[in-house]
Amino acid sequence: MDARTRYASMIAVFAVVLFLALAIAASGIISLYADREVLTERDAGPLIAPTMFAVATAALYALLVSFGRRRGSVLAASLITAVLTYFFFLISGSTLYSLGKGRPLLSLLFFGSNAVGPFAVAVAVIAFAVALAFFLLLSYRDSGGAGQAPKWWWENRDDRDRNE
Repeated sequence: MDARTRYASMIAVFAVVLFLALAIAASGIISLYADREVLTERDAGPLIAPTMFAVATAALYALLVSFGRRRGSVLAASLITAVLTYFFFLISGSTLYSLGKGRPLLSLLFFGSNAVGPFAVAVAVIAFAVALAFFLLLSYRDSGGAGQAPKWWWENRDDRDRNE
């Protein structure tokens, strides 16, 4: 494993922890102010929503590490990561809901009813913001910016400006 992959994996851990914290906080705030539940189905059970967030977090980590291994467009990688995280969030919930009910077609209804909800959209927006910050950090490191230590303003002076 080269240094860039190790760095990307380490930063990805911090990024997914940030994503999970922001997604849970956003869901709580949306639920509080909009007076809505995270899932539109009241008979979904208490473990489907946390599992959806866990699957989205795991998918985001896998996507950040895989896209972090190669160089490319920061915006395109962030957008693809956000869209795939959004779909993993919804597909995991719809799969679990239909398995719990024993009726496979219910997954389509679950997917459709939650796809345009504020919680799934918030997951996508937060995933985009976190992925964008992640890829910007990687591109900053690749450009050599992270190799230069910042200096205070007085450290850039030379001996000619001293009045001794």
